[in-house]
Amino acid sequence: MNYCFGFIETPIIKLFVLDSSEGVHFLLKDNDKRIKNILNLYKPTKGLKLKKVKILINNLLKGKISKQKNIKIKFLDGTTLQKKVWTEITKIPYGHTISYSELGKRIKRPDAVRAIASAVGKNPVGLLVPCHRVVRKNGDLGGYMWGKKFKRKILDIEARGTADSTYRGGK
Repeated sequence: MNYCFGFIETPIIKLFVLDSSEGVHFLLKDNDKRIKNILNLYKPTKGLKLKKVKILINNLLKGKISKQKNIKIKFLDGTTLQKKVWTEITKIPYGHTISYSELGKRIKRPDAVRAIASAVGKNPVGLLVPCHRVVRKNGDLGGYMWGKKFKRKILDIEARGTADSTYRGGK
C-alpha cells in the first residue's frame, strides 16, 4: 500500500496526517512522539492523497459543521476493544458530549471504564475520531491527548449554537 503524509496548518494547531487510498490512518499533533516511528514503519511519500481532510479539519476548527463526513478512517493498529471504542466515538454528534461510562454502555462493556478511557487516550485519529467529546460522568473534561486547554477550546467551538454539552451542564 502507498502511504502518504502531510501537515495541516491551522490557526490553532499544526497536525500530522498519514493517509492512503484506504483512508486516514493517523491525525496527530505535529510534535507527537509516534510520528518518527510512523514515518520509519510506513515509509510514506510526502503529500496527502485525501485533500479534503485539510478542508474538513479547518472547517471543524472554525465551528463549521462540514458535510464532508465521508472521509474514511482505517485503523492500522489497536486492540479489538480500542477499535470498537474509536468506532463508537465517531457516532457522537457534533456539539454533543458523552461520559466514559456512557461510552462503555454503548459498546456493551460498562465494567471496562478504565480500559475505555485508556483507549480514548490512544486514539490515533484525533478530531476525526472526536475523542474530545468524551468527558467524565460529573461533567469534568477529563484528560486529552493534546491538552485540556485544547479540549476545552474544541468543545467551546462546537458548543456555539448547540444546546447539549455535558461539560456545560447538559445531559
